[in-house]
Amino acid sequence: MAKKSTTASNPARTLTGLIEKFEEYAKPSRHVYDLKCYRGQRDASWPIVAGIFRRDFGGLLRNEKRAIRDLISVHPNEFASDETMFDKLVRMQHFGLPTRLLDVTHNALVALYFATDPGPEGSKPTNGIVVGFAIPEDREKYFDSDSVSCIANLANMTSDEKDAIDRLKELLIDLPEDEQIAKFNEDEIVKRLHQFIRSEKSYFQSIIKPIDLFKPYYVHPKMSNRRIVAQSGAFILYGIEPSKEIFFPKMIEPTRFLVPQKSKARIRKALENLGINESTLFPEIDKAAARIKNSWI
Repeated sequence: MAKKSTTASNPARTLTGLIEKFEEYAKPSRHVYDLKCYRGQRDASWPIVAGIFRRDFGGLLRNEKRAIRDLISVHPNEFASDETMFDKLVRMQHFGLPTRLLDVTHNALVALYFATDPGPEGSKPTNGIVVGFAIPEDREKYFDSDSVSCIANLANMTSDEKDAIDRLKELLIDLPEDEQIAKFNEDEIVKRLHQFIRSEKSYFQSIIKPIDLFKPYYVHPKMSNRRIVAQSGAFILYGIEPSKEIFFPKMIEPTRFLVPQKSKARIRKALENLGINESTLFPEIDKAAARIKNSWI
């Protein structure tokens, strides 16, 4: 059972105060996994889930397979160098299509920059939040992992096929593990998932543990994207639709660092003074041009 999520009862209101809290959280401990990552959100009330699982994107989730093909069909050259479905999902996330990836960062100050976002002009002021995740070693993977391929290729399945996988797992859940795995991988729907995985990994063996399609993985991506490098980025990859906010089995639930709305402007200014700004975190030329323009208005 995961321990209860914690939120600072006395939130820091300055950059210095938050750095002290981040430093304390990041210290190695026998009781907390050493790999830490962070996510910043401008509204503390938002759920911590990958974009495609947000309530307002229900139609996109039901049509995930078609949405992915639509984007690739109109911009095939953008995806020509991508070797795996995970690579494609990373690129789609970069271009703004909500996917089953949740952006996170190794740099707490980068997460803090996003948490201090004031929101669009005229929007309701909100408290921001930085969420810290401690990652269990068995849920940490790299971009070329077979487990990552299994979950990423769920994006190639229709909504009905994913529902069938969900029902199949429930039917087999009381069987001994070896028998459960064998029967699961003999099902025609799961064999279809095997086909998608083999299209990128011809050597893939048809052995998927059912439960692994329902647990999140922390994934180290290829550092081939300028934005990922600039933001010290990584991803948490979801499988079949989660019922709650993200958590990892056997871990202490996410630690939340509240960023008071009234402190956002002061903290963001301090971050910009340290070189953490829109043009450094989003190194595309249009962002740099916009920042230079705004600095002279």
